[in-house]
Amino acid sequence: MKNKKQKYACFSIDVERFIDTECVRNANQPIEQTMLDGLDRYMEILDRHNIKATMFVLSDFAEDIYEQLKKHLENGHKLALHGKEHIAPRKHSNEKFRAQIISAKTKLEKMFDTEITGYRAPHFSIDRDKLGILNELGFRYDSSRMDFPTARYTTYVDMDGFENPTGEIYKKEEFYEFGVPTQNVFGKKYPISGGGYVRMSNWFFINALIKRYAKKNDYYMFYLHPFELSKEKLPKLGKLKFYDKMYLKKGNLLYRYKIENIIKILKKTGYKFTTFEKLVNE
Repeated sequence: MKNKKQKYACFSIDVERFIDTECVRNANQPIEQTMLDGLDRYMEILDRHNIKATMFVLSDFAEDIYEQLKKHLENGHKLALHGKEHIAPRKHSNEKFRAQIISAKTKLEKMFDTEITGYRAPHFSIDRDKLGILNELGFRYDSSRMDFPTARYTTYVDMDGFENPTGEIYKKEEFYEFGVPTQNVFGKKYPISGGGYVRMSNWFFINALIKRYAKKNDYYMFYLHPFELSKEKLPKLGKLKFYDKMYLKKGNLLYRYKIENIIKILKKTGYKFTTFEKLVNE
């Protein structure tokens, strides 16, 4: 009897402040709430299910939340880099990107006495040159690829020259790209990995997509942002466009229940929960 291929699921979070959200930053509003309590609430969910996550952290304010991050690291979760500041890499020259990555990586490694081997670009915005720079600097993986042309702020990454072991996982020598899983809807791809795509979508719609995906695929990745699970009251958003206000508000109250149900779907369909750090060695 042929053995079934092992399925793997990685959970992650982009550890950033509310002001780092692109639409909020662009509105240039003075906002004090960080809404980083959402990080702790997310970890509480995962700890109940004995799932270890990867935290993609911005180095510029890591010191401000040192104890919060340290607590989760001591509980078995992993640390990766989200950049120095929350600015899309496509806005930087290759030279500036390299310098910032070296500085940010060194800072986090010294602060937490751990090796940083993974990176995720703010806004899932990266290009092939910068992927090459990450590889040169000793990173083992990136998780910045989203094959969804209508996504705002993202940059499509062509993976020519990479092997494609499965789904949205790509490999070149010993460097991996862990992309955002999508499911086809009327011939077009739709992200099913978290963020606003899962949070704002009708649950019956997204539930059906994830169930269908989980049965046929062996890699799944989930991500979110702290504000999406925060108990803090959203600040006044008067300067924002209607769509942006909806993005920041819609689905937050019920998001934790969607996460719990996604975990149940993955368990039922035989997924093994792991981290990107471990998966590169599997």
